[in-house]
Amino acid sequence: RRAVNIWPRPWQQPHPRIWITGSTDKENVKKVAQEGHVFATFLQPFDHVKHMFRVYRENYKFNGVPGGLAFMPLVFVAHNDEDAMKGADEIAWYMRSKAEPQFRNPPGFFDTQQALTSLRGNFAGRGAAMKSQGLEYLRERGVVIAGTPDSVYTQIKRYYDEVGGFDHFLMMMQAGFLDHKRTSENIRLFAAEVLPRIRELAPSMSAPERLEAAQ
Repeated sequence: RRAVNIWPRPWQQPHPRIWITGSTDKENVKKVAQEGHVFATFLQPFDHVKHMFRVYRENYKFNGVPGGLAFMPLVFVAHNDEDAMKGADEIAWYMRSKAEPQFRNPPGFFDTQQALTSLRGNFAGRGAAMKSQGLEYLRERGVVIAGTPDSVYTQIKRYYDEVGGFDHFLMMMQAGFLDHKRTSENIRLFAAEVLPRIRELAPSMSAPERLEAAQ
C-alpha cells in the first residue's frame, strides 16, 4: 500500500482518533473495526444501523486509540411539536434535493459490483428509497428526530436502545433555507434541555470490551 509520511509527527500518540463513514458496505465496516477506528453512519434507519454496528463490534480490535460508533440524524427541537415538525421539514430539504450527476456515484464510493448494478438501472440505492418517504416515516425510523425536548430525548433513547448503544451522537440541525435565528434556537434548546440528559447514556464500546477485543 502507499505510504504517507507525516512530519512533524502528531503530538498525540499513537495518533488522533480516525473516523471513517459508511452506510451499506459491510467490508468497509469490517476494515474500520479491525483497524480500531471510529465508524460513523449518517441518515440511516435504526434497523440498518443496528446491523452495521453489530458487524463493527464483531470485528473490532483495539489499537491503542479508543474506537467507537457514531450516527447522525436530522434534528430539530422546539417548544411544541408543530413548530418542531415544520423545522424538521425544512431541514429534510437536504434529503429531497438532487445532487448533480457527477456527484451521485463518484469513483470508489461503491464496490465494482454495486456500481455496475446501479449503472444498469437495477439499484436506486437506500438513500433514494429513504428520500421518497414522508417526514413521519423518517421520524419513525430514526432518520429524523424532532419534537419537544422531552420527545427528542425519548427518540434518542429509543434509537440508542434499538442499535445496542453508540458512543457519539452527531446532529444535522440546519439545511436548505432554515434561517440563522431558528437554527440558533434549535441548537440552544437542544443544548439546554436535551444534552444534559443524553450525557447519562453509557458509551457502547466500554473499556472492558476494548481490552477483551485486543486479546
